[in-house]
Amino acid sequence: MKRYLLIVMAIVICIVVGAPFATGIMAEKQYHSMIRTNPFEPTLKLESKRFERGLFSSRATTFVEVKDTALRETLVDKLGKDENGKLGILIHHDLKHGPLIFTTGQEIGFAIARATHHVEQNDSGRDSADEDLLQLDTRLHFDGSQTINIISRDITTKNEGAVVTLMPLSASLVTDKSYRTMKGSGDWKGMISTNNRGETLSLSDARFELDAGKSGEMWLGTVAFTQSSIALNSPEKSFQIDGLKIQSRSSEHDNRLIDSATDISLRQVKATGKVYGPGELNIAINNIPATALERLNTIQQRVVNASPSDQTFALQAAGIEALGVLPELLSHGIVINMERLYFNTPDGEVVGRFNLRLPKSNPASLLNIPHLKSIIELDAGFSLPVALIPEATMRNQVQPLLERGYLKMDGGTLKSEIRMSSGVVTMNDQVVPLPY
Repeated sequence: MKRYLLIVMAIVICIVVGAPFATGIMAEKQYHSMIRTNPFEPTLKLESKRFERGLFSSRATTFVEVKDTALRETLVDKLGKDENGKLGILIHHDLKHGPLIFTTGQEIGFAIARATHHVEQNDSGRDSADEDLLQLDTRLHFDGSQTINIISRDITTKNEGAVVTLMPLSASLVTDKSYRTMKGSGDWKGMISTNNRGETLSLSDARFELDAGKSGEMWLGTVAFTQSSIALNSPEKSFQIDGLKIQSRSSEHDNRLIDSATDISLRQVKATGKVYGPGELNIAINNIPATALERLNTIQQRVVNASPSDQTFALQAAGIEALGVLPELLSHGIVINMERLYFNTPDGEVVGRFNLRLPKSNPASLLNIPHLKSIIELDAGFSLPVALIPEATMRNQVQPLLERGYLKMDGGTLKSEIRMSSGVVTMNDQVVPLPY
């Protein structure tokens, strides 16, 4: 019996002493998994610089290389260089874990129970590793999912006469183990950007909510965004949007075809001493092949990652390559439906609708212009106040269309009904000759 008790005690001691070490191993495994499954590619590249495993806590250092050219220029005075001369940010992790492998409740006691990331800055050679640009509180769950709470402070950058201040952000996200699903919400106090021309751009009080998953390289789901105000002021003019709301939904069905819908609304717009609004836009696009979108995303990333000296060539090459994707993009029976466009102005209402359909086709056949014309189905219409049209535009462009009957005048409102079927385009029932 005594020997049995000694064995039991030995096992208990091994568990108590060994568990933190075991959970440290699991923390390290999860950390390297995060590096490998980097959800921020290709904008940011993650590289592990060290991992020191302890009994009750571990420490890690990650170098975040900023690959995106525009982001690199914006954060230039916050970035440092690693031993290989790469520009980025060094993050120090303090990982708490142990002493128990299993705990009650949803959270687990091993791996990253809490993590605070201290970010070093490069500000005129000043070492500021003790000053946080942001803090992350990360909690792991039994199924490998994570809850991540993000808090950032004011961040000010200066670059070529421009001063940009990003105000505090707080967000909470839940991801699965492989970072292929994400759900959460956040609030952002906004930003202020000024330049040496006396122009100021300010964004205030934004909120987002998302519930998305990754299919291939595409993120699908719902995203809702609200912005209290967006204002652009300069010595010559001022422009402000209030009460902006954007909600997007996307889903995948047969053969990786994507349906998406976006609703945009705003409360008012202030410009040139006048107040416009409210406004609303609803648009849906169905049967978009995910493979075509992934190709377009790859093309876009090549432009983003190009050096400033190569940007012009990269844009030209991207334009040509994108044209090659167009037949595939249109070949699965794409439908573009703008259900409603509405915008109130001091001179009257702007109203529009747009519905375009293409049947399923062989991508090669869509390169044949006469064939493409014959299969397009279009139904659209609009009305807008004449007072919104500049006098020169009215005289040189609108008046000839009125004389041909393509446009109609109803009081102070300009209207037209546009249709296309079997290769024939009409405006207000008047046939419009096409060049091809």
